[in-house]
Amino acid sequence: MEFKIFIDVLFKEAKKVGFEEYEVYYTDSESLSINIYKEEVDKYKLTNSYGLSFRGKIGNKIGYSYTQILDKDAIDMMIRNAKESALAIENNDIQFIYEGDKDYKEIESYYTELENINPEKLIELGMQMEKECKLLSDKVHNFSACGIGYSNSKYGIINSKGLNLENKSNLLTAYVCPIIKDGENMHDGMGYAVATSLNEVNPKKIAEDGVKEALSKIGAKSIPSGIYKVVINNEAMVSMLSTYAGIFSADATQKGLSLLKDKEGEVIASSIVTLVDDPHLYKGLGSVSFDDEGVATSKTELIKCGVLNTLIHNLKTANKENKTTTGNGFKASYASPVGVSPTNFYIEPGDKTFDELLEEVGEGLIITDFAGLHSGANSITGDFSLAAKGFYIKDGKKTFPVEQITVAGNFFKLLKDINRIGTDLKFPMSSVGSPSVIVNELSVAGK
Repeated sequence: MEFKIFIDVLFKEAKKVGFEEYEVYYTDSESLSINIYKEEVDKYKLTNSYGLSFRGKIGNKIGYSYTQILDKDAIDMMIRNAKESALAIENNDIQFIYEGDKDYKEIESYYTELENINPEKLIELGMQMEKECKLLSDKVHNFSACGIGYSNSKYGIINSKGLNLENKSNLLTAYVCPIIKDGENMHDGMGYAVATSLNEVNPKKIAEDGVKEALSKIGAKSIPSGIYKVVINNEAMVSMLSTYAGIFSADATQKGLSLLKDKEGEVIASSIVTLVDDPHLYKGLGSVSFDDEGVATSKTELIKCGVLNTLIHNLKTANKENKTTTGNGFKASYASPVGVSPTNFYIEPGDKTFDELLEEVGEGLIITDFAGLHSGANSITGDFSLAAKGFYIKDGKKTFPVEQITVAGNFFKLLKDINRIGTDLKFPMSSVGSPSVIVNELSVAGK
């Protein structure tokens, strides 16, 4: 059935069975991923997916249903399932079908330069990344991964209040993970690019980043246990921030899953820390003009100079607290209910270069990688105990690589212990970003 006809019939049937308000959310995406191994195509995968969800309101209850097929049987099924799920809801949370906002900011998330890319060109670039790695060092022994991919998607919202929004986005990613052999020891590294045109994919630069990282790990050793002053580099800080991003959701506090409940207006971080959610960030992977409820997005300062200003909200969580939504009502997929999620979520950069951070520390530790974040970090209490890697700092300079250490602490205390922030804000293939930071002290278990 043609899309517009499907929506018209669906809405007509929804009204007929008693839904007072109703809405559809749809996604249509295509992705191409190419994996290279030993300069040959190891995997070539083209994926197309389409899905449409319906939600309808009866009283203050909203029922959900979804389909991947647009036909009359799907309409009957969706209406029936949505009504049954609405009537089965026992809580008293007020739900909303949004009428829309007057203005929506224009966001550049679709790039015509990426249209009609020849897959052969992508394969060529992928193979070139492997070749460049081998040219850079005879220590390159193998690859744990090498790939390049393109994604193209659109999604939209149409409802009975006259809202009709659509967004398109596309992106190109490339990465290589060389493994070097040094005697009996193996070390890996990673180079990558997130691009909006083919010209932005530089195989030599990507290979250099991967090989350089792998080579830097040669000679790694543990260090004595103790309390160290630490520089957490930007990528490691991103992994930490990603793990604890959920505590800033009002949905989490209302469910008792975050210690930030009723903490607005209190100091929860160092006075130099400002944490923002910016859906309008230029070329941000999470940039969008509206959320999945149709609310116009805007920049939110969650932490301003160490003080918790606000949590992020959707319409339901904001209503519970008599507040205004921050435009963070998002679905995990078309088949999911609306939750609360950040967009481009990051700590604002400071005024010190990475080298200046090392000089200020004098002697201490650089952490470049945390491992075991899913099992070793408690997102409610903030406690963590994580395997880590990095480098030792001596006389304000990076010296030997460090491994076989475990770093323990608490995320809430870590935020308060940040005493300097770098200029090197980075979003490593992610919508979460951070610059490098100096933390006053962390407990390290080593040899």
